[in-house]
Amino acid sequence: MKSQWNYFVAIFFLLLSTVSFATSGPSYVTGKIVNVTSLSSGLLIRIGESSSNPEVPHNCTSGYFWMLVKQEHTTMTSLVLTSWAMGRSATVYTSPAASGYCQVTQFDPAES
Repeated sequence: MKSQWNYFVAIFFLLLSTVSFATSGPSYVTGKIVNVTSLSSGLLIRIGESSSNPEVPHNCTSGYFWMLVKQEHTTMTSLVLTSWAMGRSATVYTSPAASGYCQVTQFDPAES
């Protein structure tokens, strides 16, 4: 019986470690970068569990699930693309937007 219990616990934690979560707050969202695209004005990113289930901070009320890293923020753009290529999660802080895309003000990749 103890062997079965240990097996169950091991499987449970293995499955739990493969699940990705996205959380959001008033001006931030934490999760995995699930999609990127670019515009002439900068880089657009989506955060969430999957590309079909994106998350945005509560201050992004425009209805868009994309967040904009402006073109002039080259260091932040490089960090976003590196984190996305490595499959890392991150916390993205934004300024409010009632129309258009939320503006990313800080990008904080998760340490692994």
